[in-house]
Amino acid sequence: MKRSYLQTILLSFLLVSCAGLPANAQSEEPVFVVTTKNRDDQVDIQYDNGVASIDIRSSTGIGSATLELESGTMPGNMILRLHLKGLEELRLTSSQTSIEVSVSNSDPSDIHQRIIAASSDTPLLPDHPLWMKVEIVSPQAEKKIPLEEGYFEVTVPKEFIQKAGNSFEIQWTDFFR
Repeated sequence: MKRSYLQTILLSFLLVSCAGLPANAQSEEPVFVVTTKNRDDQVDIQYDNGVASIDIRSSTGIGSATLELESGTMPGNMILRLHLKGLEELRLTSSQTSIEVSVSNSDPSDIHQRIIAASSDTPLLPDHPLWMKVEIVSPQAEKKIPLEEGYFEVTVPKEFIQKAGNSFEIQWTDFFR
């Protein structure tokens, strides 16, 4: 009787421990297929608490990468880290929207953004839902361009992410290529 009771407890424990996720369950973490224009360009994606941090390194200073969602769901928040000396232009393009930002090489606080459409370009203002927050992240005391160390951190607007569907393209141009 004692042995049967012990076996029942062990069997119950085994069943509970194996009852985690079903065999066909997928991770919530998205998986992207990344295709770069230039072979030497590097795009690394890290996930932390629902935020996708996308690090971009480009030896030529001009490039593009297409990110296509292979599995999971599109992250709610994305941050681009462009390891460039200057940001002449960054363009995000989906099937629905194309937006662009440029940071002045003479005054890094002078940031211009626009929506690019087939018939016209429309300037973006900071209160627009497609406005990209841009920050220079650098250990340098003075945030000046060309960056000797650091990167440009660009927050991808939530509205862009929501309208992107399953893929979008990132294009960049460095002033100092």
